[in-house]
Amino acid sequence: MESLPNIDLLESLLENYMFDIDGAIAVAICDRDGFIIASDSKEKAGKESDFVMGAISAFLDIYIDRIKNEFQTQSNFFNITSMQDKKFAYCSMGSHSILTTIADPTTSDLELRIYSEYIAGKVELVLEGLDNVSTEIPEIIRVLSKRREGKLPKGQFTSKLILTGDFRVGKSSLIKRFIENRFDENYIATIGVDILKKSVVMDEETIVNFVLWDIGGQINSMAPYRHRFYEGASAAFIVIDRTRLNNLESVKTWYKEIKKSVSHNIPVVIVGNKSDLQDGIVISEEEIKVVAKELGFHYILTSALTGENVNEAFLYIAYRFIEKA
Repeated sequence: MESLPNIDLLESLLENYMFDIDGAIAVAICDRDGFIIASDSKEKAGKESDFVMGAISAFLDIYIDRIKNEFQTQSNFFNITSMQDKKFAYCSMGSHSILTTIADPTTSDLELRIYSEYIAGKVELVLEGLDNVSTEIPEIIRVLSKRREGKLPKGQFTSKLILTGDFRVGKSSLIKRFIENRFDENYIATIGVDILKKSVVMDEETIVNFVLWDIGGQINSMAPYRHRFYEGASAAFIVIDRTRLNNLESVKTWYKEIKKSVSHNIPVVIVGNKSDLQDGIVISEEEIKVVAKELGFHYILTSALTGENVNEAFLYIAYRFIEKA
């Protein structure tokens, strides 16, 4: 971290986290040495608040060396430890921070994991100096956290995910961010289709191997050939550019084309990309939500430039695919 973090953003993230998880008692963001950067608790002030924050500090003092030893070569990890009448969850999604949560023992492990990984990822963006990070929690995260608890099926599973949408909406950039965690300023149009692969480790014995079909957005010129690209798809992203007027209207066109080649129902997500360009946004979240509800889809707002919500979009598809496996 080269500059001081935006504490207001961090506190807003923690407040939304605490609001969404009923069983959460307190949460803190600390650095890799156990120093608390920001915190929040259900008891905002008084002796009870001092007690729970003291408990987090004590937990970090006890476990920080263990965390360093067990996860010293890992930037991403999640673990839950039960102590007496509390659950302690600690999670990292990058090299800067550890998110630590004290929760009621009845709180679902899955809920803690999904939210912890999401919030910890946002914290990393803030600590890297980004000031336009959204602190709102997407509906997709809530859906994932409420899915049926239980062991994931063991093995390696292959999912064909197609990415469609008009040209220059950022499909290739989303894939590059997901696979390589980087953004390329140079635009090269996809003609036809590019096929790429990425494996997602869901847990120690469950891996989803994504085959990503990046389908060119030339609606008219490539239409006679695209049906071959859609066949066998297990899920789809329809990507829109939130800075282009009327771009949302193309969602129905792309979905109609997909349905002609994919006979069974597959999960479809509207991906509202370029959400970092706040001054240029002309398609609101509410407008996207209306179309998603009408078509029975979920939606998520992303930025391939900053990486915001990109992994979460793919993770949602991975869980949906695994549920059917």
